[in-house]
Amino acid sequence: MLRFLRWFARAADAIVDATGRTAAWLVLFVIVALFAQWPLRELVGGGHLLANDFGQIAHAAVFSIGIAYALRWDGHVRLDMFYQRMSARGRACVDLVGTLAIVLPWAGIVLWFSWQTTLRSVAVFERFPETWSPGYWLFKVLLIIFSALLLLQAAGHIARDIVLLLEGTSAPPAPERAAP
Repeated sequence: MLRFLRWFARAADAIVDATGRTAAWLVLFVIVALFAQWPLRELVGGGHLLANDFGQIAHAAVFSIGIAYALRWDGHVRLDMFYQRMSARGRACVDLVGTLAIVLPWAGIVLWFSWQTTLRSVAVFERFPETWSPGYWLFKVLLIIFSALLLLQAAGHIARDIVLLLEGTSAPPAPERAAP
């Protein structure tokens, strides 16, 4: 059982890592698509609504996928007054309770309530309401991707915390963080 939990934690980390590092390249597209619009529009009288719309989708993708990636690397915001002074088992207990009581229900609710809306949106390839350019349905697909990745990473954290609480050692130790 513990062996499976260790394997699952590593697998969840690997999937979220690969997805997060791949999505990080979208930042370049966001910079070009969104930030280049201002000088094109104001100085040259150019720019394009489609570039702006797809830049917004890429921006949403970076943050949607980045949330699970931040959870993977403990990059989320937390009040560390007491947490940093706790033992590894104490931190695992706090993380386990927080993940079970807050992260899982919240991500589950987002997934549950966005599912039907996303299916309807994809079925008609919903367009942006202001510009009528295609791709608005991608925002709703990102809700599903966001929820699924967050639930996967939360399950990986739960597996790791259970192993740590049962064995008293971390399972497996997180690799050193490389610059994303």
